[in-house]
Amino acid sequence: MKNLFFTTIFLMLLSLPLSATESAQSTSFFQASKRQPYHLSIGAVLFDQNGLVACHHFKEILGHKDIYILMRESMENDETPLMTLHRGLKEEFGATGEPIAFLGCLSGYLPDSRLSFEKTTLYIACRVINWNPKDRDFEDPEASSTIEWFEPNALISIMQHQGIRFQHRVDADEAEMIQRALLYFEH
Repeated sequence: MKNLFFTTIFLMLLSLPLSATESAQSTSFFQASKRQPYHLSIGAVLFDQNGLVACHHFKEILGHKDIYILMRESMENDETPLMTLHRGLKEEFGATGEPIAFLGCLSGYLPDSRLSFEKTTLYIACRVINWNPKDRDFEDPEASSTIEWFEPNALISIMQHQGIRFQHRVDADEAEMIQRALLYFEH
């Protein structure tokens, strides 16, 4: 009789609605929302065996032409930064990579009419192990880009000009991260 009582109480507790804390955790903890205007991503400076750096090239996105960005993947609940890195490389680039060094972060306020928020991206230098663009996740929004490989200084210049074009938005100019990664990949 005692076991039946506790079993009934346990089943009743399971059927109660989620608390505010539990329902907040069912959404992405690291993605910006009106209540939590902070976002965390993991970025990659992915080098190949020739010292070239991979980046997205969007011919047009959100009304802007010729946008270049490194791999940046939003953290998901229960992921470590390295788990997010590996998932992002696979989904966005169709690549696997070997993490070489943590490069620091870029962080800044991103104004937007729908939701303004502070975005922080932690960057990791990686060496490509395998790359096959056919392995990209074509459900991922970044899959609409073309993956291009650049000589690092050429991409640094492109990023710096893009940063000026977008009034020094922190997410438009990732040149500093490429510059930092050069220390680990110079021949």
